[in-house]
Amino acid sequence: MVSCQERSPTRLCPFSVGHLFNILAGIVIRKTLDGFQSGVEIGRRIIKNLRYADDIILLATSEAELQELVDRLDRISRKYSLLNTHQRRQNQGNGEQQHSV
Repeated sequence: MVSCQERSPTRLCPFSVGHLFNILAGIVIRKTLDGFQSGVEIGRRIIKNLRYADDIILLATSEAELQELVDRLDRISRKYSLLNTHQRRQNQGNGEQQHSV
């Protein structure tokens, strides 16, 4: 097996910090959503999250369910030493009203 130090500096290490973060974030999200029964139904499928690049959108049918997901995510993230650095997360419902979670 070739370690990252033995590779040419022009080649990217497959275990770069970005890749490791994405792997860890995937594990944290899977554990967060494990056993969560709610979500938004789209085309007869229950969707609990949307992911694009480094953004993750949690979906729930009520503010209480969304708060449960955020609490789960916070608890599991802390177990892996991942801390949310954002001061404010937004919760947007179907209407125009926005809430801070």
